[in-house]
Order: sequence, then C-alpha cells, then structure tokens
Amino acid sequence: MNYKGKKIIPKDSGYQQIYREEQKIYNHFLELVLTESIEQIVERFRILFIQYSLYQIPEISTAMGRIIQFPECEEKFNAILNRCCYILINHQQLPQDKKNALKQLMNLFEQAIDKSESSCYEPDETKKMLELINCFTQSQEYLSLKRMVEVINLSSANNTNDPLKQPLKILNSHYPYLYKYLLINPKSSKEHQQAVRKMQVEKQQKYEIDLSHYVTHQVRLQLSPVKRSISATNPTLLSNDELLLSIKQFVGKVEGNETYRDYAKRFLAYTTVPQPYHLFKDSFYEYLSTSFDVESHRIQVKFKNKLYNYLQNLMPDSDEQLLNESLMMKTCHQLLIFLIVHGPKQPQHFFFINLIGNLGPVITTGLLLKILLVCQQVRPNLEKRFAFLFKHYEFSTQNKVQWLVKVLENMQIALSTNFGRIDLSFFLSR
Repeated sequence: MNYKGKKIIPKDSGYQQIYREEQKIYNHFLELVLTESIEQIVERFRILFIQYSLYQIPEISTAMGRIIQFPECEEKFNAILNRCCYILINHQQLPQDKKNALKQLMNLFEQAIDKSESSCYEPDETKKMLELINCFTQSQEYLSLKRMVEVINLSSANNTNDPLKQPLKILNSHYPYLYKYLLINPKSSKEHQQAVRKMQVEKQQKYEIDLSHYVTHQVRLQLSPVKRSISATNPTLLSNDELLLSIKQFVGKVEGNETYRDYAKRFLAYTTVPQPYHLFKDSFYEYLSTSFDVESHRIQVKFKNKLYNYLQNLMPDSDEQLLNESLMMKTCHQLLIFLIVHGPKQPQHFFFINLIGNLGPVITTGLLLKILLVCQQVRPNLEKRFAFLFKHYEFSTQNKVQWLVKVLENMQIALSTNFGRIDLSFFLSR
C-alpha cells in the first residue's frame, strides 16, 4: 500500500485525541473565512488565542483547552496558531485584504507580548496561553510571518528619504525568486506554502510586466524624445543605465556572436557525445572560463586557475565514468556552493565577494546564469544560496551591502529574461 502523502498519527490515544482537537480548530477557521469579515475573525483569534476567555463555540474552546494541557503542547500550539493565521491570509483574494489581515494579526501578537508582562494576576489558563503566545513570537514561524509583512506591506520600503540607511530585510518583496526560502520553513503549514506560492507567481508576473513596460518606454523615448506624456517606473533598484546594461548582457550577444542561451545550447549539444567525466570537466571549464576574459590579465589568471583547480579535484572517483545527468547535476550543484556560499552554518563567501569586486555584478551573474542554462534542475539550489546570503545580511543597512543588492537585482533580470515569459529582444533590434 502506498502511504505517500498520508499523515501517520501515533496510535497512542493522547496523540490521537490532540490530532482530532486540532482538526476541529482548522475546520472551524476554514468555515469562518467563508462567512465572516477579517475583523470578525481576528476578534475570534483574540478571544481564543490571546484572551482565552469564554469562546462563542464551547466545542472549540474545549478543544483548545485540551491542546494547551498536552505535555508537549508548545510545538503543537505553534503549528496550530501558524496554520490558522495562514488560513486567514490565504483566503483573502485582494492584496489589500491580505495586508489588512496580516497587520491586524501582528497587532494581536504585540498586544499579547505586552499583556504577558503583567499576567501575574491572570487565571492559570490565561497565563499558560500567554506563555505559549510569547514562545510563538520567538519561533521561526513568527519570523516567517514578519517576513510576509515586509513582502505584502510594500509601503514600508518608502517610509524614508534615504532607503540606503534602511535594513536589507525591507527588500524581501523585491525578489520573488527567494520567497520559497525566505518565507517558508520546514514546519510551514500547507496553507502557508500555498499562500507563498500564490504570492510568488503574482509578484513575478507583475515584475515582468512592469519591466517590459519600462523598457518599451525607454525605447520610445530614444526614438522620439519629445513625447514624454506617458511615464513608466523602473521596477528594479538599478539605475537606468545599469538596468539597460543588464538587459543587453542577458538578452543580447555576449559570447562571440551568441547569447548566453545560444552558447549553452551549443555546449549541451557537445555533451550528448559519450565522454568520460574528466573530459567533460575540461570542456565545462572552457565553457565557464570565458566569463573571466576581462581586461586585467592578472584577474583572468587568478580566477581561471581557481575554477580549473576546483573542477579538476571535483569527484575524482568518477573521472573515468561516462557523463550522465546525475554527474552533471552534482557538478553544477557543487559549483554553486563553491562560487556563492555553502550554507547558513558555513557562511564564508569571500570568493563570491571577490568575484563581484573584480568582475562586477553583471558578469558574475552571467557566470551563474551559464550554469543554470545547462542544468536548470539546480535553480532551486542557486535560489537557496542567495537566500542564505540575504538572511545573513538582512539586518545590515543597504548601503553596506550594495554588492549583494546589485547581484540580486541582476539575477532577477537574468532569470526573468531567460526563464520567464518576458521577451525583451525588441530592445536589441531597434
């Protein structure tokens, strides 16, 4: 029998009872989002989760009481509260309603934190609930909720005359390709994941439309500078010149007389011929190393040598094995780790900073794009590496991490123009 996708509940009667009680609460809120307003549902949140007073439906109040008396209730409570939040958020159709729901929920938690500081006179059940709420506000689930606020509440990025002095974290909303790794954690509920995926698609579509409109506007201005009645806003954080240079790089011909995509197709055609892994590594080095053909011979030699040595020493036990899809994926996976960053517990990324400092953000992004174009399966790995860096620097002011902002912006353009639905080839044919 296939049990894939089915939640296995321990046979212990206590766990079975708690599972039944949490399902009652989920079903209750799923019914509420179909019949009540945001304000009414948030008030129910307050009574059930914060105030913990007599709830309108005794069965739900009893279910919650049993859950918080469970010996291992903290983790379970976090999961239940988080999922109920996303049931409310995910069922709002309009962006303004999502924003309103999140704002009201976050206000509730802030009120609960204040209330917990003076809870000594509260009944024991209320004190217990406030303790659990306080633990929730220190959890990864709550951190993800706060990131969602930054993504949905775009106006927060415009509350200052000098955005460069604001922390990097307020730019969450600019990078839909990072949402999966910034807003979802291993404990995220199904509703949470659905909400993030839906928002990611909407944000990416809007970005591509806005980018196309802006580039079209720039082309018209160059053809007829007098007509300025219709304006378009640059959807990136790059200057106009930086944006146009980026588009030329990722859409135009840069490898001799070929685009990045054409060059990758030719390389992939070459790899269809059976060859041992060590020969593939040599050709892969040649394919990637053209990115280091810069004016400075010293820089060329420095980075080419490092790339060559890394590839030569990569998986030597497979050198005589014929190239296959698995070897290709492993190679590209390891290359992204080498070029960008290993992971959150090993955040050293001096080589990546060095690349950007010597090659610039556009060429560095092009190097990463080359890898994606020959092995699209590793795109999630690349997005995860960038999310590691974003989280590492999220409390740094933007002026201190402009190197990262520039690469994130260029990566967004590279992904959109090579893997998205946007077609900017008209910009190069004018």
